[in-house]
Amino acid sequence: MIIDFSIENFKSIKNKITLTMEAVGSNKLPKNIIKEGSIRLVKSAGVFGANASGKSNLIYGLFFMWQMITTSHTFTINTKIPRIPYKFDEESATKPSKFEIEFIYNKIRYRYGFSCNEDKIIEEYLYYWPKRKESLIFKRNEKGFTFKTDQSQQETYGNQTIPNVLYVSRATQLGYDKTKPVIEFFLGYIIINIDYPAWHGYTIRKISENPIIKEKIINILKGSDFGGIGDINVKKEKGNVKTITFDSSGKLSEQDSEQEIFNVEFLHKIKDKSIVLNLSEESAGTQKIFDMLGPLFDILETGKVAIIDEIETSLHPSIVKFIIKLFNSRHNKNNAQLIFSSHNTSLLDNELFRKDQLYFCEKKPNASTQLVSLLEFNIRQNLNFEKAYLQGRFGASPFVDETYTD
Repeated sequence: MIIDFSIENFKSIKNKITLTMEAVGSNKLPKNIIKEGSIRLVKSAGVFGANASGKSNLIYGLFFMWQMITTSHTFTINTKIPRIPYKFDEESATKPSKFEIEFIYNKIRYRYGFSCNEDKIIEEYLYYWPKRKESLIFKRNEKGFTFKTDQSQQETYGNQTIPNVLYVSRATQLGYDKTKPVIEFFLGYIIINIDYPAWHGYTIRKISENPIIKEKIINILKGSDFGGIGDINVKKEKGNVKTITFDSSGKLSEQDSEQEIFNVEFLHKIKDKSIVLNLSEESAGTQKIFDMLGPLFDILETGKVAIIDEIETSLHPSIVKFIIKLFNSRHNKNNAQLIFSSHNTSLLDNELFRKDQLYFCEKKPNASTQLVSLLEFNIRQNLNFEKAYLQGRFGASPFVDETYTD
């Protein structure tokens, strides 16, 4: 579970912004709350705002952390760190980008962060709470490392970590147990933009292997009026698959090979007729919800974190609300979380979200992103959130010059 994460000097984000999943104060909508010891977290959080306000950059910042943590051990001494600083002033380009996350993994709380420029890691640290008190595992700056546990072992790993590589990445590669939870949490429990093509195949495999998952997906499609879908058939077939490769000189070559492929068919029942459509013939919305449902069920069943940019793309608002309710529901027994960005103001629903679950992104005059929690506004939980937002009470709404519509 994510407690919070912070980003500074990355893309449109100049000053530090923090999204926290900690539940604050109110006892409203108790089904939306996770209790983990003394910590109360929300099950979902939504980020709203105008186009180009920086909503996606918040998610890209977390994805950048994911990339660095899981791959930097593969860097060579000449590899450039692919960070993108805030570019609307010269000073920021020379400053490091900073990233931090607090999370709970296997019932232990961790706080991990690092800062970097294109050439090296400037700072890095990892703390954990093995009991009730925060304890340092390591910290690093440009002068070197500080180790408070397993000093001899960690010094060996530190000596084998080059300047542009994260220590957690390198030490875990070398077998150090106390940095391993960071890698395991990012690799296994943070799922970013789950509607990319790899998950398309995941859903197909799931329903071909597990009739319970298939039944759940069919029931959702039936209940959501996706054109009268009554059944889904997955057939394994032999087919030609084209593989494109490049040789060492950069020359492209294509090769056909016969492989086992899945053919997915949807059975539509309309009045007295039954019509079969291939998955590729279905609407963009049907294809997207089909792609998403397999991994969503996996995330809910295993207590992972789904992070989705522009969740409403190709989906009706009622379907998006249904997905959010899956996470906010009491049936989310494994404490899965959902973090998403959206333009869809109908999701600003006080019966769906608590105030501590909603954030607004807007651009400041210097074009930098500002992130504001709804908690910062003196409003009641029973206020019509959508109406207040559209009235401009929370900022973060687009200015549209209507001169050209006259």
